[in-house]
Amino acid sequence: MNLRAALVALSLASPAAAQHAPRSVRAAQPAVARSPVAAEIERIRGNVRSTRYVHATRVDERAGRYDFDCSAMASLVLSHAAPRAHAAVLRRNGRGRPVARDFHDVIASAPVDRPRDGWLRLTRMQDLRPGDVIAWRRPPTVASRNTGHVAFVHEAPRRLDRDGRRWSVRIADATSIPHGDDTRPRQHQSGFGYGTLTLFVETPGGDPTAYGWYGLDTRIDFRTHIALGRAVR
Repeated sequence: MNLRAALVALSLASPAAAQHAPRSVRAAQPAVARSPVAAEIERIRGNVRSTRYVHATRVDERAGRYDFDCSAMASLVLSHAAPRAHAAVLRRNGRGRPVARDFHDVIASAPVDRPRDGWLRLTRMQDLRPGDVIAWRRPPTVASRNTGHVAFVHEAPRRLDRDGRRWSVRIADATSIPHGDDTRPRQHQSGFGYGTLTLFVETPGGDPTAYGWYGLDTRIDFRTHIALGRAVR
């Protein structure tokens, strides 16, 4: 197969297939523009000098200080990269700083055919791309004051089984409990960083219904509804 034919085949294949293509073919593909959300997360990553997980927002960009929790991080990112989407979450909360539950509820109520109020709901794991949002409400089995969790997709999900029921997802978030293959223990005690989750899907092509916080290091999973969304300007 010549290079032109290989590129045509890749254009018809899934994103996961393209990741495993020969290096020469991957290099020849046109660059895909990063979403504003993914670009904002990368900007923060390059600016971080210190970070901690706290239930408050103490951000000093000039000093590179980012002390926040997952929802405060999501609010900061979206307020810069997708203001309409952020405004929708603010309206949902109606009281002050949004919490993880608000992100989940806004995404879960968004349409799947076109964006509304800055949000498009995604229904398939394979459609996720860097900058997309994963949010869930706190599972009934988890004893915590937190209302759930919200994170950003850092890399396209990787299917772990033939049926598409288990997916590995590299994410960016703020947490005090590291995920699988987490950057925080090497760089910071908590706060902003990258790690790997596992998401479980009961019906292939459907919404995730459980997550594994530590990725592939354990099969323990927590059942709850998980909303997948894309924030747009």
